[in-house]
Amino acid sequence: MSIEVPVSDLPRTVEHCGWCFVVTSGQSGAHVLSLSPTWSDAGEAVFASGSGRLSANVASSGELTMVYPPFADGELAGYSLIIDSSAAMNDSDGRLYCTPLRAVWHRPAPPAQG
Repeated sequence: MSIEVPVSDLPRTVEHCGWCFVVTSGQSGAHVLSLSPTWSDAGEAVFASGSGRLSANVASSGELTMVYPPFADGELAGYSLIIDSSAAMNDSDGRLYCTPLRAVWHRPAPPAQG
């Protein structure tokens, strides 16, 4: 089950989340890191750190996915926030800049009755 999230709402939506999984894919396979973004005034997620493999995957594909783990309580209990983004490393400051393209709250469907 998925609920679309307006990209323009993301900086406000994630301000209390802290960190997310950053998922990339490249010739050597998938790569996952736990990182904490800041958000620019332009609505970009900015990561100050990463790894060589993250940089190589972003250079190869130009995209990544951010996954915020499921919330434990409240209206969105059990939902993860998944954000597909274009991405690029900035050589001058060494940061990773991500422009969200689509975001959804997602949770597994309830078990079938019967």
